[in-house]
Amino acid sequence: MTRGIVTGAHGTVRCLTALLLLVNAREMVSDAARMNHRSAARSQGWKHGMQKHKAKWQGPDATLLPSPRDKDEHGMSWLRKGAGEQRFLYCRVGIGFHLQILPSGLVNGTHKSSQYGVMEFFSIQVGIVCIRAVASQLFLAITSRGRLYGSETFSEDCLFKEQMEENYYNTYSSHTHPRLYVALTKRGAAKMGSKARMYHASTHFIPRPIKAP
Repeated sequence: MTRGIVTGAHGTVRCLTALLLLVNAREMVSDAARMNHRSAARSQGWKHGMQKHKAKWQGPDATLLPSPRDKDEHGMSWLRKGAGEQRFLYCRVGIGFHLQILPSGLVNGTHKSSQYGVMEFFSIQVGIVCIRAVASQLFLAITSRGRLYGSETFSEDCLFKEQMEENYYNTYSSHTHPRLYVALTKRGAAKMGSKARMYHASTHFIPRPIKAP
């Protein structure tokens, strides 16, 4: 009699164990499906944002920036009203440099701020931005090998992850080419993104507001 009770109890335990395993398996499948859905939604989010801005900047109705020679009421020739957020992008490396994009497409840093250092920041998605120099009308871009350049057209090379670090400086890493950072050398030249790291001073930037005189 006792053996029958024990056998029945073992059978009940086995059934419960099997049931729990089945429930856990279903929950794992459901969690995986939700994660895939969220990942796909995030991917579609930045792609949709990119296409929207690309159409605005490169479509038939795209509005060109004013010439650097055209001055506003304050005498400042590089400000554009009604555009993206405008900032100087200051790097703390060496004696400190403002990132600039020259009309030739050269990206470097200058100690004194200039019209080529005024950048427009456009949010593509939360944490993902593109940066365009107002005066030269070129987008900040990075190749798969980590070379910074100014691009006339908006592409996936122009997408950057903006992240605030523990020291309150921002880093900008390529969204398309992971682990490649926007960086300047101690002499103000563009640094290869493949040689820059998140903890290097060369990758630490502060977006500084532009003040009219």
